[in-house]
Amino acid sequence: MSILDHLEKHGCYGRFVSIDHLQDLRNEVRTLHAEGQLDNDFFEEWLQSRVDPKTPRGMSKAKSILVAANPAPVLIARFEWSGRTYDFTVPPTYGDYLRASNRTWRLLKGALAPKKYWIARAILPLKLLAVRSGLACYGKNNVTYISQLGSFYTLAALYTDYVSPEYHWQDKKMLSKCAVCKACQKACPTGAIGGDRILIHAEKCLPRFNERPSSKPFPDWIDPKAHNSLIGCMQCQRVCPYDREIIKWRELRARFSEEETDYLLKGKFSGDHAAAMDRRLKRAGLDLTSFPRNLEVLLESCAAETHDQ
Repeated sequence: MSILDHLEKHGCYGRFVSIDHLQDLRNEVRTLHAEGQLDNDFFEEWLQSRVDPKTPRGMSKAKSILVAANPAPVLIARFEWSGRTYDFTVPPTYGDYLRASNRTWRLLKGALAPKKYWIARAILPLKLLAVRSGLACYGKNNVTYISQLGSFYTLAALYTDYVSPEYHWQDKKMLSKCAVCKACQKACPTGAIGGDRILIHAEKCLPRFNERPSSKPFPDWIDPKAHNSLIGCMQCQRVCPYDREIIKWRELRARFSEEETDYLLKGKFSGDHAAAMDRRLKRAGLDLTSFPRNLEVLLESCAAETHDQ
């Protein structure tokens, strides 16, 4: 059984890329930035660390990069507030990054056994790597999709000195239906998805703002009704035909009482209580840095809808 077959047997889908393409990957992101296709603030906040990361110990041994997709559901965090129960979503890509990375490591190590190979985590532009490897295709919404899971997965990448008998590297591809479908463009609450290129307009994309620390308020131009998840945004995935068969896959990961919700809304976090709360939030792909802002805006939106009714 091949290494990739072993991974697939366990529901993990992967491709090997030669280490020779590592610089190609980094240069491609730098070129997009230099050409103005990547907003400068977005590049510095989210991509700089993946283009110029710290090199892991033993990097000179690296022969291959494994990029892998692990299944991941929409996560639900449940809050009690003002006598009501609210379920708020966290998109699939947020919840299990560390778990996906650890799982991929274990599966690769097991597949390579009994031989001992060097393995190290790779901090890279994962979506671009997945598309270049042929594992995934871009959607018009700049989300990546694989045939087995739609967009419901978490990517991870590893360096290894294992030499794969087959490497993959190809041009970027977009899903075939995207050429004639405008569902995500119409659903995008901030107009970030254009029809002229694969890249979205990241400077307009909602996650860019709700992933920031809570101390940074949302810009006035964002409609309060645009907010739909505790972090990130699910609107384009909810309407995508490639996710139609899997969109209802959800998993309740965290529950918060009225008292705990009140604590999160006050925004004063310190000591053991804050540490314990942060651990609970991490099970749902969250942490205290986005509170109380993200929760406040969702609760306010729900209250406004109730009032309008």
